[in-house]
Amino acid sequence: MSKRFMLTATGLAAAAVGGNAAAELISFEVHNDYYISENSWQIVNSSGTTVASMYLSAGSIYIPTSQSSTYGVSFGLWGSSAAASGYRTNFQMDLPAGTYTLQMQDSWGDGWVWNSAFGSDAFNVAGNLASGSSVTFAMQSTSSVTGTFTVVPAPGALALLGLAGIAGRRKRA
Repeated sequence: MSKRFMLTATGLAAAAVGGNAAAELISFEVHNDYYISENSWQIVNSSGTTVASMYLSAGSIYIPTSQSSTYGVSFGLWGSSAAASGYRTNFQMDLPAGTYTLQMQDSWGDGWVWNSAFGSDAFNVAGNLASGSSVTFAMQSTSSVTGTFTVVPAPGALALLGLAGIAGRRKRA
């Protein structure tokens, strides 16, 4: 086996690891209001593809994601059943670096507010984000809200991509 082939194989392996490392595990927590049948939301990537959404159909709540088989979705009351202020949904996704648009709708037009919920914590995104470790979107007294969040690769992922470039450019002596 020639050294040139080994160097190329090493460069390809480093690029493959670096490419996978560029995806970040992002956590989502949604605080829908008590009248969840009024609510829906979508997360759309920069290419216009919906990567996650929540909608109701025939009395059932659906939360499909592009990775539903990889990461489970938990769903339940927000607070105790006697003092519930809506419904909590938690899920995680591996998202590539890039900007994502969150679109939230309330068909009644009063936002995601009920009882002690004021819609100020409607949608929380946490992980390696350009704005820090988390961003929260509010849904107060309105029929729709749109916002963006940007996923950034971890510094280690950038280092791996740099090593792949160096290994690929190295000349045989």
